[in-house]
Amino acid sequence: MMLRRVLENLFSKPATRPFPRTAREPVDGYRGAVEFNRENCVFCGACALRCPSKAIEVDRPSKTLKFDLFKCIQCACCAEACKRGCVQLRSVYHAPVFEKPEFEFSGAPVLAPDGGQTSE
Repeated sequence: MMLRRVLENLFSKPATRPFPRTAREPVDGYRGAVEFNRENCVFCGACALRCPSKAIEVDRPSKTLKFDLFKCIQCACCAEACKRGCVQLRSVYHAPVFEKPEFEFSGAPVLAPDGGQTSE
């Protein structure tokens, strides 16, 4: 019995896929990676208020947003709460990380070529 099992395993295909040559496709309904559109964000904080895991912190006076990837549960509550469409979930898997990434951006005014502020 054992010899038969050994021979079956020896001549059969492997049960795993050869990653990264063959990437796994996300299943239907997979919510995936969270992305923020910095250009349209007005730092209203709606995404942070709806986040059940408190992965998003918005400071309205200083116009900064911090996102903790390790706290995020990809529930899509932030994307539903954002009326401007600044938060989106892509249907791709996260790349592996070996250190805790820090996603932070601010709404600093964009400077015009002459050094003055633009009206964005």
